Amino acid sequence: MAVEIIIEADQAGQRLDRLVKTLAPQTGFGALQKWFRTGQVRLNGKRVKGAERVAVGDLLRLPPQAAGDPIVSRDAADAQTSADPRLVESLRSVILLDHGPVLAFDKPAGLAVQGGSRTTRHVDGALPAFAGEGGEIPRLVHRLDRDTSGVLVTGRGRAAAAALTRAFAAREARKTYFALVAGWPEGLEAGVIDAPLRKGRVGGEERVFVDSEGHADAQTAETLFHVERRGADGRVLLSLEPRTGRTHQLRVHLAHAGGAILGDGKYGQSLSSNWRAPRRLYLHAARLEIEHPDGGLLKLDAPLPSAFSEALDA
Repeated sequence: MAVEIIIEADQAGQRLDRLVKTLAPQTGFGALQKWFRTGQVRLNGKRVKGAERVAVGDLLRLPPQAAGDPIVSRDAADAQTSADPRLVESLRSVILLDHGPVLAFDKPAGLAVQGGSRTTRHVDGALPAFAGEGGEIPRLVHRLDRDTSGVLVTGRGRAAAAALTRAFAAREARKTYFALVAGWPEGLEAGVIDAPLRKGRVGGEERVFVDSEGHADAQTAETLFHVERRGADGRVLLSLEPRTGRTHQLRVHLAHAGGAILGDGKYGQSLSSNWRAPRRLYLHAARLEIEHPDGGLLKLDAPLPSAFSEALDA
């Protein structure tokens, strides 16, 4: 059976021949060339040459021989037994939708979506436990920061995941967030924050900054905002709709506009020692609208956590 792989952000822009060699390092140069020459490597269903460059959401198809490579293959049974059972049960309790090719969660704040060098407990590691009847493992199609709660959707099986990933990459998904901020300017009730962003480092840590000097590597970024409620001590609940999907866009844009998100120590608004509401980053992915892999519009809503009301009224 052929192997299908969805191209993710960290793979985008690579030459196809180099990517395939990375994915199947046990396969010799001659065999790889034959795969291309005989049309056994396909990108979005089409024959391609090795010089082709891949993009986010592309569906890469490799011949069955690639399934034996440890980097390409993923044994569902082994992964399922290694998943943390407590995490699996925790995620079962926050399922928003589990139907056919779509599995969506109301991700809790503080839970990582993917693993890393010091992160062993994450959503991705538990997904094999939610495999479909045919063994189709749900796959991540977008990300949320560890400390952001709310709608997280996965695609069950390669075809569904590829369709959802392409929709995100093409900016066809409509996202709505809620954020609780302090110091929001009076009279600024609704509008758009249009401020390009660029990455940099502070003390060895990567951060995102508003670019005011026109650097070549800056990326356009737009965020729609609307004041939903004003609470105690100048706290304000905002609804946000990012028109672009830059790293830390909402956090940086709100800090730039004068109201950093509460609980966001990275961009300027840590919680005080006498904070009386739950301690967390007050950013929540409340709604996602995206085309369903089987057609039609998929709408997912995650209720606003009670912590937000507690903080507004504290």
